[in-house]
Amino acid sequence: MAKRLKVVALLLSPRKLGNSEILVKEITRHIPGGCDLKLVRLTDKKILPCRGCYACLAKGKCPLDDDFVAVAEVLNEADALIIASPTYFLGANGMLKLFLDRCLQLFSGVLNLRGKPVLNLVTAGLEGEAGYSELMLNNFSLILGLELKASEVFYGALPGEVFLDRPDQLERAAELGRALLAEGRRKPAAWACPLCGSDVIQLLGGERVKCLACSNYGRLLKEGEEIRLEIELNPDNMFFTPEQVRKHGRWLQGMKGRFLELKDGLRKVCAPYADQGEWR
Repeated sequence: MAKRLKVVALLLSPRKLGNSEILVKEITRHIPGGCDLKLVRLTDKKILPCRGCYACLAKGKCPLDDDFVAVAEVLNEADALIIASPTYFLGANGMLKLFLDRCLQLFSGVLNLRGKPVLNLVTAGLEGEAGYSELMLNNFSLILGLELKASEVFYGALPGEVFLDRPDQLERAAELGRALLAEGRRKPAAWACPLCGSDVIQLLGGERVKCLACSNYGRLLKEGEEIRLEIELNPDNMFFTPEQVRKHGRWLQGMKGRFLELKDGLRKVCAPYADQGEWR
């Protein structure tokens, strides 16, 4: 008997049976051959802020006692992932960034998701008001080396409204279910980044642009009435390729030695600020 694929959904909404949850469940109903769905509601977990102590790099273990490693272990077991967040003040739920900051531990092997397919889903109450939520999810996936199969925004504010009289959104969910485990990489639109597929682009003047999802640079070209992007891999990018990740990991791990070398000078710089201001 063939092993059933395990899909892990990372939910960033505290609402039980809210739009993010039912959207994930509808999508997985359309995965060819079915799947075993595991759900993680990140807002129910205890995830402490990263202290920037680098202990996870030096010792291979974070000193904070919370649910991060338990969540990481569930994600590691996945064959594919779905990440779903509502929009709060034009951004994704803040638990996503809290969790990502702790992913400094990926350099110690605690979290290894590179190459796993992922769908990124955002829900928003008003058309056109998803803000930078989708960008946050795409940054999260790219930093962790996931293979982004699709990134979509769905609209609906009240629990269940995402599918209330919205056959178009039901059909989009079905398409995403068929896309998650499909072979090959998605082909981005001409105006999207050809490396990562994101359409969130920073204009730098003239033809120069930067993809804000993958941090690579290129040009915005106009061909008749059409526009397209040319983006080249930035060799100084920290996360886009496995070698870049390893290089950044080596740089981070070398920071302890650099600190010991410079600590006396650094202490002199910081000391005059020690007693300024009143802590509340």
